[in-house]
Amino acid sequence: MNTFSVLMSVYKNDSPEYLEIALDSICDKQTRRPDEIVVVFDGPLTERLLDVLSRFRAGREDLVRYLPQEVNRGLGEALRIGSEACRGNYIIRMDSDDVSDPERFDKLAGFVDAHPEIDVVGTDIAEFAESPDEENKRVRACPEKHDDIVRMGKKRNPMNHVSACMKKSALEKAGGYQTLLLLEDYYLWLRMIAAGCRLANINESLVYVRVGNGFDKKRGSKERIKGWKVLQDFMVDHGMITRSEARMNMLYIRVFVNTPAWVKKIIYSRFLRN
Repeated sequence: MNTFSVLMSVYKNDSPEYLEIALDSICDKQTRRPDEIVVVFDGPLTERLLDVLSRFRAGREDLVRYLPQEVNRGLGEALRIGSEACRGNYIIRMDSDDVSDPERFDKLAGFVDAHPEIDVVGTDIAEFAESPDEENKRVRACPEKHDDIVRMGKKRNPMNHVSACMKKSALEKAGGYQTLLLLEDYYLWLRMIAAGCRLANINESLVYVRVGNGFDKKRGSKERIKGWKVLQDFMVDHGMITRSEARMNMLYIRVFVNTPAWVKKIIYSRFLRN
């Protein structure tokens, strides 16, 4: 029987209000509760965050495990620490400010039971500014089949990290989480593909992602250019793309990073989202 660990990282700048909503969405509001919830404290947290976390764990000590860290190491390292501590044979990702659909874990469990050959399954995500119930949410849809995911991965991130459910054994096979300048997840999918893992997506939005907090502006970080260079070198070295394709990808990311935030918002709304 498959067991599921939810993996989350919390940072001192996270919103206590959003964290409480996120935690609530992965436990009592789920039609299928997870077997374990693992939360990494990525460095010291505020008293308000600790209060939310303390109240959430009360009465759920057999379900919820906390892994406090003395210093902030970043998301990649926090997820490495957390994933290694997870006891389930599947790890489900969750961010501290997003909201899981009530049927998310039920549907993921049904999918992996029906498709044991799949190592990672993600879903579409619906992006919202204030409330998951608002109309006109942006949807980031990803390819359903492995070959199409591989094809998309040559140019863009082919999975929604916050929606991912992965075999712990496949994560370990690919070398686990590694820090890469805001691109830990994309790098992980490429390493999984190179390791022979099979990926899939469910074309249904089962995670609601908060984007009213400067989401589009964050895509303008110059650090992403350095990370993209690592991704291109990896894909070239593993025969996924040619050097000319790598050069085109680097041109694309340089232009995109230096595009004004208001233009990025239009690009996301009209071309990169449904």
